Amino acid sequence: MAVGAPELQEQLAEALALVEQLQTEGEQLRADLGQRDARIADLESRLADLERRLGQNSGNSGKPPSRDSAAERQRQAEERKKKAEASGGARRQRGKQRGARGTTRTMTDAPDEIVEHRPDRCSDCGSLFDEDAVEEGYERRQVVEVPPVEPVVIEHRAHSLRCRCGKVTAAAFPGEARSPLSYGPRTRAIVAYLLGRQHIPNRRVAEAMRDLFGLEISSGAVDSIYAEAGKRLKGFIVALVALLKMLPVLHVDETSDRLETKNCWMHVIATPLYTLLHASLTRGEEAIREMGVLHGYRGVIVHDRLAMYWKLKRAKHGVCAAHLLRDLADVAVVASQTAWAAGLAALLVEINNACHAARERSEDKLAASLRKRFSLRYDELVASGFAANPEPRFGKRSSVERRSYNLVSAFRAHKGSILRFMNDLETPMTNNEAERALRPSKLHRKVSGSFRSLAGAQRSANLRSYLDTTRKNGVDAMDALIRLFAGDPWMPPLPA
Repeated sequence: MAVGAPELQEQLAEALALVEQLQTEGEQLRADLGQRDARIADLESRLADLERRLGQNSGNSGKPPSRDSAAERQRQAEERKKKAEASGGARRQRGKQRGARGTTRTMTDAPDEIVEHRPDRCSDCGSLFDEDAVEEGYERRQVVEVPPVEPVVIEHRAHSLRCRCGKVTAAAFPGEARSPLSYGPRTRAIVAYLLGRQHIPNRRVAEAMRDLFGLEISSGAVDSIYAEAGKRLKGFIVALVALLKMLPVLHVDETSDRLETKNCWMHVIATPLYTLLHASLTRGEEAIREMGVLHGYRGVIVHDRLAMYWKLKRAKHGVCAAHLLRDLADVAVVASQTAWAAGLAALLVEINNACHAARERSEDKLAASLRKRFSLRYDELVASGFAANPEPRFGKRSSVERRSYNLVSAFRAHKGSILRFMNDLETPMTNNEAERALRPSKLHRKVSGSFRSLAGAQRSANLRSYLDTTRKNGVDAMDALIRLFAGDPWMPPLPA
């Protein structure tokens, strides 16, 4: 039966409608597939980031070793054992090493007390010894003991005398007798030591003074001694600031602390002989200006690439390679990043070993040919890093891709600062000097909690600056504190 024109037109219209529907569904499917691909990429990125975080430890991040799990510590120990075996070296055992000199305390030839012990009878036949028994010598053993300590009360009497002219003149009290009842320099030094060096809270310092020395002292008196120490150190801090400005290399860093419920920051400028700590409400340039050392400084500052430090245009910069090695280990867990990251890490270690060897030979710098060879290898590895970090597929980098790309970009942008230790043997490879000076901040926060005021944080910074600097210069902490409270604080000497 023939189909008429109206029926053909109707079928054609249905077919066109079906085609449009199929096109719409196809476009929707393509859109859904695109969203699915983007979602898969996002989930892969999140998974890689989570795997990276789970794999973080003290060796590839800023986490302290104390936060490593038992399994992670065991894994690291096994890795060290394998490396030692591969290099042909013996694994280092815990404790004293074979052939190392002991540090056992030696006996004194002038003991404060001698107690004689003689046998009563013969250990063989049982006969009693009389006064005529022949002396065959003796064996010595010494016991070191701390005698019971009790506070000593020293009364000062300032007499008044009348002159023949009628004038009455009174003697002056010494500086330590500041009120009807006050604590002497040694007592105040012990309190300051427990606060500033051992980071014990005020009330526990008062408890320790009572238990150790039988001295009843209130927590308010402890706090006033702490405040006095901070005030007495103003001259020391001024001298230290002036001295640091003169030095060719400074290590700088900062870490967070707590001020009641808010964050505050402990900033440090350190060298092998000096430490300056400063408490501030800010991490930025204002804190640097408050310290008074780095603005206008023209030497080398070693730091961890914090943006704030790059703003110090007059200074030369050295980047801490220990941070770089951790960052490289972090990105190297991704297979596509392993080659260039591991290569750069090995190169930095190799350069540092060459620098140590040059210093042992009393050389001023590495050979030019060696520096050129290291520089070329550095450039090749950075180029490999960029090749492993192409533009992202969906216009947005994942967390792992960003970290890898940012790190290799930093190696390209800051090559001169990263290799400063290679070109200038006076500049160390790491910023460990500053990090060591900041570790007590974490200990203080763990033991004592937060500061109650910025002034309290600053007096803690001043006291720790004093104690760390005296320690570096071989000055006993108690001697330095007694001098401080006696009005004659130890002052930082010029470097030799």
